[in-house]
Amino acid sequence: MHELTLLFGVAEQVGKVTEENGIDHIDAVVLDIGDLTAVIPEFMMDGYQVISDEYDFLRGSELIINRIKGIARCSDCGEDYYVVENEGICPECGSQRKDILTGKEFLIREVRVLEHGEPDL
Repeated sequence: MHELTLLFGVAEQVGKVTEENGIDHIDAVVLDIGDLTAVIPEFMMDGYQVISDEYDFLRGSELIINRIKGIARCSDCGEDYYVVENEGICPECGSQRKDILTGKEFLIREVRVLEHGEPDL
């Protein structure tokens, strides 16, 4: 399960951000994960619960995953289409030749930190 390795990498990167900015705790990590990666979001969610307990700055935080659809442009007819839904075949001309436009992403989109202070009265 390579998702755990990826999560440890995410935790290290987030740790650098927290250290550089004097942040003790974060509330959420937002990841963009493309449908065309070999990353299984459900495994990421399960693994995050384990990983977040290993780091004080992550403990109790939330993992939010934005799924990025795999979109390709047909090299023969120029049609843009969803790769997974069309099994990699252009729905317009039937070609399998394509350029991937989106769906290979794996990135930390956002690290959320809420201001914890006195409640507004």
